[in-house]
Amino acid sequence: MDQSRYKTVKTRRGFTYSYYFSPPATGKPVLFFAHGFPANSSLWRKQVAFFEPLGHGLLVPDLLGYGGTDKPTDPKLYVGSGHANDIADILDAEGLEQVIAIGHDWGSRAVSRLISHHPQRVSACAFLAVGYGPPVLPNMDPITRSPEIAQAIGYDVLAYMRFFIQPDAAAVIEEHIDSFISLMFPESPQLWKDYFCVEGGARAWIEGDKTAGLPSYMTLEDKEILKKSLLTGGLSGPLCWYKVFSLKANSDDDASISAGEFTQPLLFIAFTKDNVALPVFGDSAHKKYAKGPVTRKEINGDHWAVESHTSEINDILLQWVEGL
Repeated sequence: MDQSRYKTVKTRRGFTYSYYFSPPATGKPVLFFAHGFPANSSLWRKQVAFFEPLGHGLLVPDLLGYGGTDKPTDPKLYVGSGHANDIADILDAEGLEQVIAIGHDWGSRAVSRLISHHPQRVSACAFLAVGYGPPVLPNMDPITRSPEIAQAIGYDVLAYMRFFIQPDAAAVIEEHIDSFISLMFPESPQLWKDYFCVEGGARAWIEGDKTAGLPSYMTLEDKEILKKSLLTGGLSGPLCWYKVFSLKANSDDDASISAGEFTQPLLFIAFTKDNVALPVFGDSAHKKYAKGPVTRKEINGDHWAVESHTSEINDILLQWVEGL
């Protein structure tokens, strides 16, 4: 991505955000892309390369905790309304009334809360792998639902989160960064089921300095760039996206949302080999909360199909955007 197109803005909360911006050609919409953990704005580089020549506007931030954006370490600062208000401030800085908001992983949560708190700023929304995130019920810690979910689907899909919210998780990951990257971006999707979704599995893999081969979409140069970015900024900020999820502050913040339903057109791209963000989770949420047109597509890839199946995803996004 062209570094000269990166800009910064200080939000009303006092955080400095770094974001990539390419203005739209006349009559073209602006696409807002939100990344997840442990990526940054460069996750969307292949989408930028595809959509920019077509004249679509592009707004691609490093979300809170990542890249060139501030990295507070208090999890309470990562509540949904905070992300939504920060994003609205970026839109204001660029004079944008509306965007088509597209999220992956925790970026889907950012898009969900933008819809909740600033619905007029979102003309349509797309969710990749992770679907729309409805408001959390009062005093509910979603991570504690792990046994309930495990009973329903047959394995402990949230086991890794219980490691990520531990006080020493950032230090452990930083000390064993190569094994962490190998687990986060697995050569085989089965690795997540064997280690992410087993109590203590993620910690054991990382602390044991285990590694596997690089996935097909990641070069050694890609890995070293990601590694440098993560070690430069540290993992304390990014892990707050998980930690806040287990705090009462999260459900208290969501309590300000009058209703979880929304009417914007929705595109859900499910990744059928994702052993954590199972398509059924998104399908269930969309059936209950999406009251506008819903388009569902499938990609035969794992959680990082946004990297490995770029052409398919770009084609799906383009067809959907042009049909709005």
